[in-house]
Amino acid sequence: MTTSNREKMDLLKAKFARNREKMDLMMAEPKRFVENYLKTFDANREDLVNLYREESGMNFSGQMILGKEAIVAKLASLQQCQQQISGIACLPCELSGGVLALAYGYLWLDGKPDAYLFYQSFRLLQEPEGSYYIAQQAWLTHDFNNPPPALT
Repeated sequence: MTTSNREKMDLLKAKFARNREKMDLMMAEPKRFVENYLKTFDANREDLVNLYREESGMNFSGQMILGKEAIVAKLASLQQCQQQISGIACLPCELSGGVLALAYGYLWLDGKPDAYLFYQSFRLLQEPEGSYYIAQQAWLTHDFNNPPPALT
């Protein structure tokens, strides 16, 4: 590699590192939002109502639910559970706006020993003052003891 190409490569690496640092900073607040959501879900689901809007929607394992009151009513009706978060990933949605966040981990229902695998995706939109709310959400669980039928 020539000196000129090496210099170009070093500049690209530095630019990538700066962009990654900027992206990490941009995604820190949405990640904290999702962490807070999951902690609140475990503690008191009714307190989640302010994280939704009337136009918010949720796909709960195939069931479409619209509006913040209906969403929170559905969440409050679920069995008592405990979550163990394995990861949260966020990325900006430049074309549609907001942030797409994915949380995944394990879920135990009513203290039972068998865990479910869960995935939640959130499309977060930002209010004018800077706070986020859940515009759309999808919730999926997987029971290892009763796998779904194979796709054909």
